[in-house]
Amino acid sequence: MSLVKRLWIAVGLIASAAFLVAVGINMVSAKRYLENEIKIKNLDTATALAMTVSQTATDATTVELLLSSQFDLGHYQRIEYLAPDGHLLASRERSFRPSTVPAWFGSLVPISPEPAEAIIQSGWKQLGSIRLQSDPSFAYDSLWQSARTLMQLYVGGVVVIGLLGMLFIRSIIKPLMRVVDQAEALAERRFIEVKPPRTLEFRLIVQAMNRLTQKIKNLLDDESARLHKLKSDYEYDPLTGFMVRDAFSRNAATEMEREDTHEQGLLMLVQIGNLEELNREIGRVQTDRLIQQLALQLKQALAEHGRVLLGRLSSADLGFLVPGDTDDTHLVRQCLEHIQQVEDGHMLKLRFGVAHYGPHSTLSDILLRCDQSLAPVSGEGQLPTMPVSSVPSSRSASDWNDILDAALRKHEFQLALFPVRGRDGEQIHTQALARIHSSVCGEILVAGAFLPWARRQGQVGLLDLEVIAQALKTVQQSGQDVCINLGFESVCDARQVQRIAELCQQLPGDAQHLCFDIPEEIVFQHEAEFQRFCVRMLPLGCKIGVKHLDAHLGHLGRLSSLGLRYLKVSRSLVLNIEREASAQIMLRGLCTIAHTLGMQVIAEGVTDQADAELLFKLGFDGVSDRVIA
Repeated sequence: MSLVKRLWIAVGLIASAAFLVAVGINMVSAKRYLENEIKIKNLDTATALAMTVSQTATDATTVELLLSSQFDLGHYQRIEYLAPDGHLLASRERSFRPSTVPAWFGSLVPISPEPAEAIIQSGWKQLGSIRLQSDPSFAYDSLWQSARTLMQLYVGGVVVIGLLGMLFIRSIIKPLMRVVDQAEALAERRFIEVKPPRTLEFRLIVQAMNRLTQKIKNLLDDESARLHKLKSDYEYDPLTGFMVRDAFSRNAATEMEREDTHEQGLLMLVQIGNLEELNREIGRVQTDRLIQQLALQLKQALAEHGRVLLGRLSSADLGFLVPGDTDDTHLVRQCLEHIQQVEDGHMLKLRFGVAHYGPHSTLSDILLRCDQSLAPVSGEGQLPTMPVSSVPSSRSASDWNDILDAALRKHEFQLALFPVRGRDGEQIHTQALARIHSSVCGEILVAGAFLPWARRQGQVGLLDLEVIAQALKTVQQSGQDVCINLGFESVCDARQVQRIAELCQQLPGDAQHLCFDIPEEIVFQHEAEFQRFCVRMLPLGCKIGVKHLDAHLGHLGRLSSLGLRYLKVSRSLVLNIEREASAQIMLRGLCTIAHTLGMQVIAEGVTDQADAELLFKLGFDGVSDRVIA
C-alpha cells in the first residue's frame, strides 16, 4: 500500500473518530438537556392541570371526563388518574410514533423523561392524583435535526479539508517522489542530483544520495581523464597535436569506408623539404618551434571545413583528410595564407600534394597519388602547380533534387539490415542502413551519396522521418530491435524531435524496439539539444546510444545522467587491436566506465574473428561485422 493511501486512511480514521466523539458528546448533552426540559414541562403541566381539575371537579367521574378532554386537546403520551390509595382509576395513553425520525435513531438515542405527578382535591378532600408524561416527539425531532446538521457540516468540512489536505499531502509527497526518482535513476545507473527539499528527513536522504552521486561522477571523470591521456599518448604527436601515422591511417580508412559520411573527399600532404637542413642550421629546438607554428596555422586554415583528420605521417610530412566536395585550389590557397603568418616561415621549403578519393578508393591508393602530386611552392605565397587527380561529380544539383524529390514522393527508401551480435552469438539488435532505390537514375544509392545533397537542400529531416517509418515497419515484421542513424537536423531541431515523437506515439509498442544511433559530435558538442532529445524520446521506450565513439573518449562522465543504452566504439580504435597493447588497456577501461553507467559497449566494423574474441575478453558486449554507418 502506498504512503499516500496510508496517510489518507490515517486522516480518515482520525477524522471519523473525532466526528463520532463529537456527535456522541453532542447527542448525550442534548438528550440530557431535552429530558430535563420535558421533566420540567411535565411538572408544570401536571400542576396546572391538577389545579384546574381541583377547582371544577367534585367527584371522580367528573375528574376522569376532564382528563379525557385534556388528553385529546394536548400533546401527551400518557395521563393516569390515581386514587388516593394509589390504585389506577383511569388511564389514557398514546403510542409514540415520531414522524420524521428513523426508528434506529430513536433506539440509539432513547429519550425517557420522568413523569410528573400532582394531587387533585376538592376543598380539604383529596380526590386522587394525576400522573402525566408529555409526548417526546418534538425532542426526537430536535435531536434528529441537530444530528443531520452536524452530519452536513462534517461532510462539507471533509470535502474542504480533503481538498486542502490533498494539496498539503502533495506538497509533502512531491519531494519524496523526487527521492524515488533519484533512487530509480541510481538503480538504472543514471547518476542525477536532486535539489534537497525543505523537509528535514527527506533533505538528509537527498543530500546523502547527492554525495554518493557526486563521488561516482568524480570517479568516472577521473577514469575518463585517465583514458583520454592514455589515448592522447597513444595516438597523438606531442609536438603538433596531430595524430601519429598509424592512428591517422586507421581513422582515415574508417572515414572513407563509412556509409553515412561523404563518399568523396580529398587528401592533402604538406611536406617540409628542408627539414634536415633546418635541424643543422637553426637547431632542433627552433625547428620544432617552426613545425609547431606551421601545424597550428594549418589547423586554423582547415577549421571551417568541419570534420578534418590531421596527421603527422613522418617527421617532415603532415597529412589532412577532408571529406566532402572540396575545391583543392581554394584549400591550398587558405593554407598558404595562414602559413605566411608563421614567424620565420620563409625558411620552410614546403611542397603540397592533393589527391581526391571516391566511393571505392583505398587509403593506400590516394596516399600514393598524393605523394606523386607533390609540388613545391614557387615563390612566396604562390600556388604550386599540382597534377591533381579529381573525382568529378557524376550528377548535378538538379539531378540530385529530382532524385530526392522522387524518393520522398514515391517512398523509395529501403533499409539494408545487418545484425549486431553479442559474445554468445545472440543478436543485440539489427542495424538498418538507409538506401534509395531511385526510379530517376535506376541505381541503389547509399547514405554517403545522397545525404550531403539532402543536407544542402534542407531535406534531411524528411528523409529521417521516412527512414523511421521504414524501421517501424521492420519492427512489426521481425519483432526485434532495429537501430537507425539520426543526424544533427533530427536531434537538435525541437520541431523535428516533436515530429519523430508523434510518429513513434502512433505505434507505441513498436517504438519500444526502436534504437537511435547519435554521432559523438552531436552528443558532446550539442549537449543541451541532445539531452532534450533524450528527455522526449526515452519515455516512449526508445533506446538511444552513441556511435563512432573516438575523439570524446575522455568525456564519458558527461553521459552519467542521460540513461543511454550503449556505446558504439569507432572502428579506428579497434582495428588491429591484437597488435596494440596500449589500445587494449584503454578499451578495457572504457568498458569498465560504460558498464558502470549501465551501457553496453559495441565495436564497429569488426571483420576478424580473432579481433572479436579479444574484444569480448576486454569487456565488449557486441560487435558489428561491417563498418556501420
